[in-house]
Amino acid sequence: MQFRTTINIKPSPLLLDHSKRVMMIGSCFSEHIAERMHHAGFHVASNPFGIMFNPASIAQTIERMASARLYSTDDLTLSGERWVSIDFHGDFASRSKTTALDAINRAVESGAKALREADMVVLTLGSAWVYRLQGRVVANCHKMPSQMFTREMMSVDEIVALLGETIQKYLHDKHVVLTVSPVRHVADGLDSNSLSKAMLRVAAARLAEQFERVEYFPSFEIMNDDLRDYRFYAEDMVHPSSVAVDYIWERWCEWAIAPSAQTAMHEVERLWRAAHHRPSDPESEDHREFCRKMCERIESLSAIYPDVDWAALRPFFALEHK
Repeated sequence: MQFRTTINIKPSPLLLDHSKRVMMIGSCFSEHIAERMHHAGFHVASNPFGIMFNPASIAQTIERMASARLYSTDDLTLSGERWVSIDFHGDFASRSKTTALDAINRAVESGAKALREADMVVLTLGSAWVYRLQGRVVANCHKMPSQMFTREMMSVDEIVALLGETIQKYLHDKHVVLTVSPVRHVADGLDSNSLSKAMLRVAAARLAEQFERVEYFPSFEIMNDDLRDYRFYAEDMVHPSSVAVDYIWERWCEWAIAPSAQTAMHEVERLWRAAHHRPSDPESEDHREFCRKMCERIESLSAIYPDVDWAALRPFFALEHK
């Protein structure tokens, strides 16, 4: 007797190895997958401007990075006592206008570089609802009064036209992956959330049909039709649980990762687990010896797998920090 349906996914035509570079833009779910990519040794850039949900903000972000246009102080807004940009996450906010602007422009520069170098761009669409401030779509409302904003749902045609133009102009030489975030936007109401996700899903299907280099990865369907159980949600009943994210990550690996990269992935993942191990006595000679062995292991593996991103691992075991 069968009690669940497993989604069969054909592997992507562009299978990633560690020589490929990936950029992920979109909802918080994309950050979960990006983190796992990072801990598997891949070169991945995730949300340089911070988490965003709607297709219009994602398109604006790509255009800004592609043009590498910097921001000025005139682009900042005062929210409470902090300076913010409506194009950026609250992590970039600061009481100092100069500090906020510097952080924002560094993100533009690093994002522009990552986009230029990316072989694959993954766009995780979270919601078709958009908020506008004085007619302009915002990526983040920064807890400003709701009456300052107008709210509307993008149609399928609007999403297809906007993302289609973005792909043609700025991502024509990239392999583009679209996916709909499985995170539920219950603040909109479950009926509005369902309609919003349906808009995104149909738009993604049309774009995948329209462009040869655009594909769809079914993270939304894996969560809702394969796992299909509240035990796979976190306590807020909105976000996938860690078990669900792990499962979707496994399916992503089957779909997107080249078999030749699997051995290197597992070696890097083991080292990241070691890096997050908390020693009982960080000052002990035993721990210092452990760090020396891990450094030797990294150097040995980096000669075997030169395309792996080892840079973030090395500081965890550097003895000068012990």
